[in-house]
Amino acid sequence: MSNSPDRGEETPPPMAIADRLEILRNAIKKTAPYTAGVRPVKPEDLVIYYNVNVEDNIDNASDEALKDLAAACQKATFGLNQNDVLDETYRKAGKMDLNQFATRLDVVSSALVAVISPGIMQAYARHDDKTLIAELYKLNVYGPGSFFKAHQDTPRSNSMIGSLVVVFPTSHKGGELTLEHDGTVWAFDSATEIAEAANSSSVAYVAFYSDVIHTVQPVMSGYRVTLTYNLFLREDSAIGLDGGTLLSYHSQHPDVIFENTLEALLADAEFLPNGGLLGFGLSHQYPIPSDERYNRLEPLLDMLKGSDARIRAVAQRLNLETNLKILYDSLGDKASDEGVGIGQDVLTDDVLYLDDWAEDQNNDSLQYEIEHRGTLLERDDERFEETYGRRGWTREEDEEAFRRSPRPRTAIHWVTKINELNWALTRYVGQGNEAYMGFVYGNVALFVDVPAFGDGVRAFETDSDEEEDKEEAGEIGEPAETKVGDGDPE
Repeated sequence: MSNSPDRGEETPPPMAIADRLEILRNAIKKTAPYTAGVRPVKPEDLVIYYNVNVEDNIDNASDEALKDLAAACQKATFGLNQNDVLDETYRKAGKMDLNQFATRLDVVSSALVAVISPGIMQAYARHDDKTLIAELYKLNVYGPGSFFKAHQDTPRSNSMIGSLVVVFPTSHKGGELTLEHDGTVWAFDSATEIAEAANSSSVAYVAFYSDVIHTVQPVMSGYRVTLTYNLFLREDSAIGLDGGTLLSYHSQHPDVIFENTLEALLADAEFLPNGGLLGFGLSHQYPIPSDERYNRLEPLLDMLKGSDARIRAVAQRLNLETNLKILYDSLGDKASDEGVGIGQDVLTDDVLYLDDWAEDQNNDSLQYEIEHRGTLLERDDERFEETYGRRGWTREEDEEAFRRSPRPRTAIHWVTKINELNWALTRYVGQGNEAYMGFVYGNVALFVDVPAFGDGVRAFETDSDEEEDKEEAGEIGEPAETKVGDGDPE
């Protein structure tokens, strides 16, 4: 027998911070911005009433009946620059407005809303006081040769977050719905899904967010009949802040991976030891305030969707504060001018309001004004290259510009790059040879506040701390006598 000690399995080396950030990044990208499938319904749910005394059971409708339904429709328009436009080179389909038809399909009693809610409302670990509402919007018929080119839906209000399309079980080929977001394309072939459904009284459904670009591919044969519902988030007085349903995910779900990785980062003393921020470029578009007088971003937090909302939900479960903030270059609209120097990354809680400031001899420079209305951020090599490096400036010049500033910089790790999907505009009065209107643009992103190691949720108790606590409580002393055999088996 060997006298060497049993070493057991070797402990793997700790994972690098950069590797954990990459895991966070990948977990964010894994969830598609839609949910789709096939749902059995009652045969009587497939009845559509239109015109006067006309009843059409879509479940077994003949081609002639579907042709009559299509003929009863108006030509479908689409929204462009606040106007309804009819252009059959872009969209060829029939439509009926709500006052022209009725349907027996109830998306609540048929559980369609319940089925899509977990995917669409992934914003909330608990659904809090919000519930998903589906409001019937219109009926569409796509006959042979009909299509709708790539487009985005126009939200009917700030509380509208997406659309639900229900496809009736009519025999047709083509008409696939393709969805595109953030450079990725998905396809949902409702005709095939319905044809392969075990229950003939089934509908196909797809629910997606408002900013998802989608296309109805040409219908090759038959008729594709759909109902479109607008999806809203509404306050539900019947659900309290402690109510709702806790979503349960398996261990490989992106949310679980994201949460576990973020917890590991918080427990790493080398990760933002003095505290700082995690930055996330937004994946979806939101109604950014366009009037600087009503410039608050906080109300938009409850409108987050998709991966943006998942980030916030995970952070909330870990008791981390999340905020929407705006990133500005302190040089404003002069940032791209040659020879003006290097500006700072400045973070503000709301859209800058500069109506109370003008560029003249009585005021400080625009750069000074912006830098003193927000928080200065550190720039890592990648962020510097994206901004000033590509304009020919060096890292040393950037550091020198910072040293001249009396204000500290906040540390930040960008998990996903900031983008121009959600930008804010601020006007100001500039002075040259004559007065002019200048503009400052900022980009909105999501930020998670990370406390310093040892503070708040990062106040981890060490073994020595636990022993001190036990000593103070009188729990450490002479070992207690152990009794064997006089207790319960367990």
